[in-house]
Amino acid sequence: MAKLGTFSLGGRGVTLSQGRGRNKTVVLDVSFKELEIWAAKNGIDERRLWTKSYGRACKGLRDKLQKVITRSGGVEGVPKFKDFEQFTKELRAKRGRTSPMGGILNERHVIVSYKIGDTQFIGWPKRLAKWAVNFQDAVGNNDLADNSWRHYWHELGIKDIPREYAHNPRRVLPEPFGAYVDKHLKEWAQGAFYKDLARQMAKRRTT
Repeated sequence: MAKLGTFSLGGRGVTLSQGRGRNKTVVLDVSFKELEIWAAKNGIDERRLWTKSYGRACKGLRDKLQKVITRSGGVEGVPKFKDFEQFTKELRAKRGRTSPMGGILNERHVIVSYKIGDTQFIGWPKRLAKWAVNFQDAVGNNDLADNSWRHYWHELGIKDIPREYAHNPRRVLPEPFGAYVDKHLKEWAQGAFYKDLARQMAKRRTT
């Protein structure tokens, strides 16, 4: 079957549109209540669909967490991360480093999402636990107090080298991302639920 179009969730229902720009046309505009009545009349297993929709919302958490890390916070309930200190920026430039903030934590393939029983897990694997904790808690090292390192940095051309590590925590897990998910997960599941009902309705109207 050809693609039905784009389903959009509104405050009171779901719309299905086809085409783009001036050619965009709304071919279905149905309220949540109408979808519920239609589902009951057509023998839709709503309990099963809800479970499926909830699972779909949980799977979407991986992408949301990825967005948080990729954009350095400022989305999905996580405050914007404080930027690198000036010294760090200069050092990265001298070393030719262009990797995003978070390093390996920013790589998509390392974020895991899985379910055990009724519990959904989302985050980084255990092998990166120390890295994740250090990044979020802004754990530094003693390099700034090491004269050999300071001499090396001076040779690189960096003149202003701080004496102490600037601690800029960048919290993500379990909070504040966890609190944001707890607040909105049911809403996301409901959105998936009603979109699925609208999709089934549209398919039956075209067959």
